[in-house]
Amino acid sequence: MSGGRVSSFPLVERDEASAAFYDAAARGELLMQRGPSGAVLPPEARTDPDSGSADLEPVVVSGEGTLVSWVVVHQAPLPALAEAVPYVSAVVELAEGPWLMVRLLADDPAGLRAGAQVRARFVPSGSEEEPGEVLPVFEPV
Repeated sequence: MSGGRVSSFPLVERDEASAAFYDAAARGELLMQRGPSGAVLPPEARTDPDSGSADLEPVVVSGEGTLVSWVVVHQAPLPALAEAVPYVSAVVELAEGPWLMVRLLADDPAGLRAGAQVRARFVPSGSEEEPGEVLPVFEPV
């Protein structure tokens, strides 16, 4: 998205489990996890699927990825998202391996293609009156 308006992002608040993820996002970093097998895992992973171990360590990834699939949402699934429609919900495969469900910023969703290169961008949630956490979203390269 080049200079276009960023749709609204409802207020997002951290909890104890998400604090490190949001701290990294506020620094412009995308934080995932790495298991003992070396596999990079999404932030919500609780165990390494290769080893079964819950011994996961945080790892900052590049934020580069490939668009796998997407849908343009025209009807808000929750009242908090009503002001954001229409928006693009997408599945992105990170260069490091994990697949993430993300919000994709695109000037022209009709021009999206599977396999397109995307990258992370960081935007605030909430409003000026009630700011929330910084969120990673993706945009076409």
